[in-house]
Amino acid sequence: MKKVLFHSLTIPPDNISTGKLVAEIASKFFQNGVSIKILASSPQYNFDENIYFDQKIFSQKGKYLESTFKNVKIIHIKSSKRSFDNKKRIIQWLNFHLKSVVYLTKNRKNYDSLFIFSYPPTMNLIAIYAKKVLKKQIIYSVWELYPEIAEKLNQLNSNFILRVFKSIDNYCMKIVDRVVVNSDELNEYIKLNRNINNNITTIYHFSTNPVVSNPPRNKKIVYTGNLGLPQNVESFIKMFNSSKKEYQLSIYGAGTEYDKIKQYESRDISINEYMSRDKLLEAVKDSTFALVSLAPEITVEGFPGKTFDYLKMNKILIGYSNPNSGLAKFIEKFKVGINIDPSVNNFDEILSFIEDETFMSKVYENISTLNSEHSNLDIISKKYLDLI
Repeated sequence: MKKVLFHSLTIPPDNISTGKLVAEIASKFFQNGVSIKILASSPQYNFDENIYFDQKIFSQKGKYLESTFKNVKIIHIKSSKRSFDNKKRIIQWLNFHLKSVVYLTKNRKNYDSLFIFSYPPTMNLIAIYAKKVLKKQIIYSVWELYPEIAEKLNQLNSNFILRVFKSIDNYCMKIVDRVVVNSDELNEYIKLNRNINNNITTIYHFSTNPVVSNPPRNKKIVYTGNLGLPQNVESFIKMFNSSKKEYQLSIYGAGTEYDKIKQYESRDISINEYMSRDKLLEAVKDSTFALVSLAPEITVEGFPGKTFDYLKMNKILIGYSNPNSGLAKFIEKFKVGINIDPSVNNFDEILSFIEDETFMSKVYENISTLNSEHSNLDIISKKYLDLI
């Protein structure tokens, strides 16, 4: 029997879409007869702190905590709650990596294949160690491409550090057995701009959540999720405030830009802290549209996983991104909404277009098709299973 270990920073009960995705894929591996475990951090992202020490969920095993998700054992490396300070966050990552190396080394006889999911971007160091030192089969999922994102958002201005990081990342992708990316555009970018041509597979993100019924048709837009520089939500709000269409915008989230964005609260804009999915579903059930926003500098380097949660909620997507981005291309390819170019002030014109009843009906048909034929756990997990 193939012995597999998934390695991810986040995992349930963290309330973050990528962590849930990893856990659900692992559960399908288990159902298909694979010996599977997950190595992750202890909860640090938007989790209910009341359950942290609940022995019904966690048990103490030496230096680690253990839990299970649909019969898959999870080993949690004890970690502090996520910091929004960049320097502190890097220290948290490095501490997590050091403890990961210790676990991976001590337990190297207990797994044959290691799936590494790339947030944080320094997970490439673990992939290199596990491949070159531990001699394991490595499948490396690149869900956000650094240092390009940091460079484009002026979060990292040292050319020396940029070159070093990119060299390490390129070396990692060249030596691992398989590289997984979440868009065809990122796949092509890596081949052309990073000169990586070996074993790159595109597997879209998906949502593990059930499909909910269509919302009523109205002028309500919702945004849920991270509020940081890459999401560029402040720019959208400024365009929104110039509209004469009398739409309403409701934002639910957390992140480095939350306090700044909170200042834009008005009659037509409500800013709310993050809440659990059950409460969120109730809060946004009457919203027709959902915002997926990216800084215009980001084209292929990042793809919001929240996109697929919105589609499971049957929300018509309003993309706010560079028209050459993977997000814009996705919306165009599957025709599940409309994308707005942040550099063009045609907000009301686009809103008039998506208000068309024929257009909206067709979008709902396309969302249904995408949810059943593409954003589907069985289909996605089969693609990951095929990698081993």
